[in-house]
Amino acid sequence: MNWTQLINKGMLGEPAFLLGFIALLGLLLQRAPLQKIINGTIKTMLGYILLQIGASAAGSSLSNLSAIVQRGFQVIGIIPHNETVTALAQINYGQEIAIFMLIGMILHLCIARFTPIKYVFLTGHHMLFMASMLAGLLGVLPMPKWQMYAFGSLFLALSMSFGPAVLQPYVRRVTGGNEFAIGHFNSVGYLLAGFIATLFRSKEQKPASEWLKHVQPYFQDHMTVISVFTWVLFLVSGLFIPVEGIGEMFSGRHLIVVSTIQAVWFAAGVFIILSGVRMMLAEIIPAFHGIAEKVVPGAIPALDCPALFTYSPISAIVGFLLSFAGGLIGMTVLANVQYTIIIPGVIPHFFSGGAAGVIAYKIGGRRGLITASLCHGFAITVLPIFLIPLLSGLGFIRATFADSDFAIVGILVHELLQLIASLLE
Repeated sequence: MNWTQLINKGMLGEPAFLLGFIALLGLLLQRAPLQKIINGTIKTMLGYILLQIGASAAGSSLSNLSAIVQRGFQVIGIIPHNETVTALAQINYGQEIAIFMLIGMILHLCIARFTPIKYVFLTGHHMLFMASMLAGLLGVLPMPKWQMYAFGSLFLALSMSFGPAVLQPYVRRVTGGNEFAIGHFNSVGYLLAGFIATLFRSKEQKPASEWLKHVQPYFQDHMTVISVFTWVLFLVSGLFIPVEGIGEMFSGRHLIVVSTIQAVWFAAGVFIILSGVRMMLAEIIPAFHGIAEKVVPGAIPALDCPALFTYSPISAIVGFLLSFAGGLIGMTVLANVQYTIIIPGVIPHFFSGGAAGVIAYKIGGRRGLITASLCHGFAITVLPIFLIPLLSGLGFIRATFADSDFAIVGILVHELLQLIASLLE
C-alpha cells in the first residue's frame, strides 16, 4: 500500500477508525483508567459501525425505491451520488486527493487551534468527497502542481471549518447546547431549511384538533410510523409499473409483499442508525473533552448529520419524504425547461433531507417542516446542474456530487480562480 492509499483508505478515509483514534487520544489526555479507555474507544467505533450497518440496510431499501421510481417514470438523467463520482475521481486524481486531505486536515486543525472557529471536522468520508470534488475541479485548470496542492488543501480546510460554524446556531436550537456540531457538506441546504422554518415560527402553540387527538396514539412509536410511511411510499411508487415489471425486478414477488419487506427492512436500518448514533455520542463527546482541553482548547466535534436524527426521528422521516418530493418537483421543472435532468437520489435525500427536517421542525413546527423540507429537496436537486460543467476533468458520467456545499464551493472556487487568473494577466 503506497502513501496515498494509506491516507485515502487509512485513518482519514475510514470514519470508524478516525473516531476511535479521537476517543482514544481524548481519554489518554484525560488520564482515564485503562478499562474506561478500552470501553470508550471500542464503543465509539462500534457506534459508528452500527451507524454504517444501519445506513447500508436502509440504503439497500432506498436503492430499490430509486429503481422503482426511475422505471415507473421512465426517466433517464444524472443521479447525484457521492460515492460513485468519488470513485472515478480517485482513479484520475488519487495522489492529489491524498495531499489535499493530509495538508487540509493540518490547516483545519491550525484554524481550530489559533482562531475563534473551534470546530474539528470528524466526518472522514465527507472530507474525502470534498477533496475529490476539488481535485476534479482544479485538475482541469492550467496551474502548476504546487499551486493545485496549495489551493485544494486551503479550500478543503476552509470548508471543514466554516461549514459547521455557520450552521451551529441552528444546531444549538435543536440540541440545546454546544456538545457537538454537524460536519456534513450540506450546510447551505440546512441553512436554507432553518431560515425558511423561522418564517413559520409561532409563539403560541395551537391546541390539537379532535381528529389529531384520536390519531396521535398511533404515532407514539416512531418505528411503526416509519414502517407505515415507507410501505405507502413503495406501494404508490410501484403502481406506476406494470405487475410483470415488479416481478422482473423482485424475482416474481407481488408489489404488496415487496412493499412490506422493503418498508420493514428500511425501518430496521433506521433503528440501527439511531442506536449507533446514541452509543457513539455517549462515548465520543466525553472523550473529546480531553482533546479540547489539551490540544485545541474549546474545540467542538463536528459529526455526521444522523447525529440529529435522535432529537426527532419522525421529523427526520417526514423531512426525507418531503425533501424527496421537492426533488421530484425539481426534476420535473428541469425536464420542462429542457435542462440536463437531475434524478433525485433517494439516499442523499434520506440523510440530508432527514437532518434538514429535524432542524426545520424544531424551529418552525409542522408548517416550517413541510415548507422547508420541500424547498430543501428542490434546492439540492437543482444546484448540481451548475457544478456538472465544472467537472469536465472527470469525463462524461451519469453521476455528480449530491449535497449543496459541493456545488456552492465548486462554483465559488471556480469563480475565485478565474478572477485571480484575470488579475495576473
